Amino acid sequence: MIITDNHAHVDSINGLGPIKVAKTFYNAGGRVLILLNKPIFGKIEKSMDILIRDIQKINKETNVKAFGLVGVHPAELTYLTKYIPLNEAKERIIKGLNYAKKLVEEYDFLVGIGEVGRPHYPVSEEIWNVSNELLEYSLTLAKDIDCSVQIHAESSDEKVFKEIYEMCKRVGINKDRVIKHFTTKFIDNYIFPSMLANKVNEDIFKKSYRFVMETDYIDDLKRPGAVLGIKTVPRITKKLIEKGIDEEIFYKIHKENIEKIYNISLE
Repeated sequence: MIITDNHAHVDSINGLGPIKVAKTFYNAGGRVLILLNKPIFGKIEKSMDILIRDIQKINKETNVKAFGLVGVHPAELTYLTKYIPLNEAKERIIKGLNYAKKLVEEYDFLVGIGEVGRPHYPVSEEIWNVSNELLEYSLTLAKDIDCSVQIHAESSDEKVFKEIYEMCKRVGINKDRVIKHFTTKFIDNYIFPSMLANKVNEDIFKKSYRFVMETDYIDDLKRPGAVLGIKTVPRITKKLIEKGIDEEIFYKIHKENIEKIYNISLE
């Protein structure tokens, strides 16, 4: 059975590293990892290059199939404005996003741009407005090269889903290729929800199967298990099957939905 974690990070310096994380995930029942570059503030391109090497290691040295998204975390803008003017910070991030686009075009295991979006903490109106401009720019890049986007935003309320969906309509990108990472309550009909695994329960399946599951695993030895442990998606999937949720439903969530949003094959 294919079980996919749709959003996780690996870190060779501060965490277990790609091989140990992948093997732990596999031993718990996981088969596919969607990884995103972990921010190294001020070193935007370097974080993407590291992710590429980590994915290559996992695919070569483990039984897990790894794919990746590369991008510029929205907190990068706040960080940069401590040292340079806002307009310069914006241009620096645009340069990073253009680099992400180039990498997605170059590597077939890179399936999108992300995580990009808006800060999850209070910021000035100026930073908020620029963050939205950068988010729309990211969506435009993804549309240009026909790839997916993972969104980081302040919440998973319907208002956020709707606002980003309206951006998608302006840009002309398919809403099913735009994924709201760290979704804590199921929202349908807008962009694609990536549910935190511990928020998935029997009630969700009464509404829809239009979601994927994630941990947002951080891989930091100082914060073990943050946000959720790397075993969580397989464990919760198996627990829900034991409670009577049809295994075919998880075939759709972990395989068919992943194939749809990233335009890949998991065969």
